Amino acid sequence: MHRGFAYDKLEMYDKAIEDYTKSLEIDPNNAYAYYNRGISQDRKSLFEEAIRDFTKAISLDSKKADFYHNRAFAYRKKRNFDMAIEDYSRAI
Repeated sequence: MHRGFAYDKLEMYDKAIEDYTKSLEIDPNNAYAYYNRGISQDRKSLFEEAIRDFTKAISLDSKKADFYHNRAFAYRKKRNFDMAIEDYSRAI
């Protein structure tokens, strides 16, 4: 998972997504792997995939404000403002 984070910072999003996916094959309950993969997908404008991963991360750990914040950001990019406001409110 850490290598995926490094790839993301290098803007090598496909490699980051690949590493996060491998990490999830090992531990399918790793909320942070879903969250980080969602970030990489968001950066590639794969908003539906990002929202799906943020949603999974939230289902595994609903107390992380960052999970809601980033899902709200993806909703906003999709111009789904009602859902974005709902998630920003949860993050607060």
